[in-house]
Order: sequence, then C-alpha cells, then structure tokens
Amino acid sequence: MPSIVENTVEIAKPVGEVFAYVDDFSKTKDWMYGLHKIDPVTDFTQGVGATYDGVMKLGVSLKSRIQCSGWELDRLIEITSVKGIKNTQRWTFTDLGEGRTRVDAHISFELPGGPAGKAMEAAVKPFIAIAIRSTSEALVRNVEAL
Repeated sequence: MPSIVENTVEIAKPVGEVFAYVDDFSKTKDWMYGLHKIDPVTDFTQGVGATYDGVMKLGVSLKSRIQCSGWELDRLIEITSVKGIKNTQRWTFTDLGEGRTRVDAHISFELPGGPAGKAMEAAVKPFIAIAIRSTSEALVRNVEAL
C-alpha cells in the first residue's frame, strides 16, 4: 500500500519562473531534501519521456529510475518510477495573479514488502516530515531569490 504525502506552498514569483525552476533537473538537488544524485538517462531532459537515475538519502539510500509521465507548460510536472523504489511525484502550478504562484505537491511511494521493506520504512519514516518541510522552504527561498 503506497504512502502519500501532500504539500502546498505559495511563491512570490510568476508561474512561468516557478515552473521553469522546478522543471530544470540540474537545480533539483538545490531544493529537494535528501536528493543525493540525479543523472539524465535520455538525451532530452524536459517533457514526457525524459528519464533520470536518482538516489535519495532518507536514513537509507533509495534508488530509482524515474521518467516524466506528465508535462504541461506552467501547469504540471509528473514523474513516475520505472525501476527501483516505486514512487510518483506530481507537481501542479496555479497562477494566483499579481506575480504569485501556488505549487501543490502530491508524492506517493511504496517500499518493498517483507522484513527488508519494514526495516527500510522504519529508517525512512522519521525523515518524511523533515524532508517535506525542508523541501518546501528551500523551493520558496530559492525561487524567490531569483
């Protein structure tokens, strides 16, 4: 059964700037808590089909190959794992007017079953709240500093 984490932030920047920042994989390590490594696998790095190998360190190292499964300019970025730890990240962007943007994050993940999965879950669980708060704060801080 997947675990689901949702979070919303408002950023004092226009939606186009916020979307471009989140869509730039080379900046992801600057704001996503625990992201240790992200390497492109495909020749293109934006839009549906763009694929990356990533490693998150949240108490333990979690490896996944992820692929962009949904992309709408200034509206949506969805990333789904195709190998490794099962996860989906959906980021939606809403223009609030007056140069403000709301970003809604919906993240679901599923750790392996059995004793190894239970041990992994016990190691990761304490980091989830910290990761969400830190990721949100870094995203707002970094984009507003542009």
